[in-house]
Amino acid sequence: MTWAQRAAGLLLMGMCVLSFIGAHADPIARMSDKQVKELAKTLAKQEKAVEKALPSKFKKSVLRGPSGELMVRDYFSDLGDAIDHLYERFTGQYSASAEATEILTRSSVMHQYFQDNPDVKGVNEWDVYAGSLQQLAGAYGEEFPLGDDPAVRRIGDQELAEAAQDAAGFAKDFDSVLYKGSKKVSELKDDVKAARAELKTLASASKALSSNIKKGRPATAEAKQVMQAVDAIEEVLDDEAMPEEVVDAWDAGQTPINKIAQAFSL
Repeated sequence: MTWAQRAAGLLLMGMCVLSFIGAHADPIARMSDKQVKELAKTLAKQEKAVEKALPSKFKKSVLRGPSGELMVRDYFSDLGDAIDHLYERFTGQYSASAEATEILTRSSVMHQYFQDNPDVKGVNEWDVYAGSLQQLAGAYGEEFPLGDDPAVRRIGDQELAEAAQDAAGFAKDFDSVLYKGSKKVSELKDDVKAARAELKTLASASKALSSNIKKGRPATAEAKQVMQAVDAIEEVLDDEAMPEEVVDAWDAGQTPINKIAQAFSL
């Protein structure tokens, strides 16, 4: 076997491994509010490192594209201000989605330029910065660079903890609704019993999720438990024999569950 054949085989093997990982990898763990705040500080340092690495001539230049002219020096000044605003305004009560949107939108423009011009000095520093932008985008339910019509929205720790607590309360309340509403439908007896067991799991996992979020601990496992229980319950509710009022009661209580799903991209 020649060197070229061995290299081709290794390349193919690597592509298969990456394909497998991409198909089976779990979502990245949700960042806490504290981690997002630290990330904003990191972004500020990395953005300054990019500016420092850029040639003086480039910083004085004007880039022209489909959206018009862009003065490089002013661009980086505005980008730095946007990052500072994120760090200053982000709190447990305010997730600063607008500020994050501005950073990601502005950065997407220059990211494309550096992708098209890899010979510009400063690209290495930008790539480091772009890695952190990927994390920022993930913390707000998006990917970097932003696509068309992005929905940059973060559910903060306090809002998420409250949603998880509400989900636990809803699970307990719905247990009674499910039992009373379906007890006259004999063919649903076994499935309803299984669904009520899932409601207990939903309640306990939601409580644990709320507790972990309040304490700043990782909570991806609990979030997955919540959504797995939800899937199992909805499978029972999809039965044609299930009374409509029971299904309506379930649908009416989905707001906190939807927030959990959104916060963890599940």
